[in-house]
Amino acid sequence: MDRIALEAARLLFSEAGAGWIVAVLLGFACLHLYRETVRAQEARIGDAGVNATALERASQANSAVALAIESRTRVLEDLSRLASEIAHGVDRSDERAREKFDEILRRLSEPRHEGR
Repeated sequence: MDRIALEAARLLFSEAGAGWIVAVLLGFACLHLYRETVRAQEARIGDAGVNATALERASQANSAVALAIESRTRVLEDLSRLASEIAHGVDRSDERAREKFDEILRRLSEPRHEGR
């Protein structure tokens, strides 16, 4: 880098005056590179904004899905609880029915007392 600067300074002050032309061309090149760098940075900022928007939308969608899953989980828990209560009710009814059948069978098996 230092060598390029020294060569540019030597050409700038040379007798033929070609140094001024080199300096102007070098200035235009620097200006062009600066503009391209600014455009590239603006494009990167724009891309970052688009990515941030996409991430925000994805986050909102994920949040909605999580809420829906949580709601479905609560519904499934309620259904499971209800099914368990129904099963216990059926078991209790089965026990009562068995007791009734046992009583009927016991009465049928008892000898009859006829009063004749």
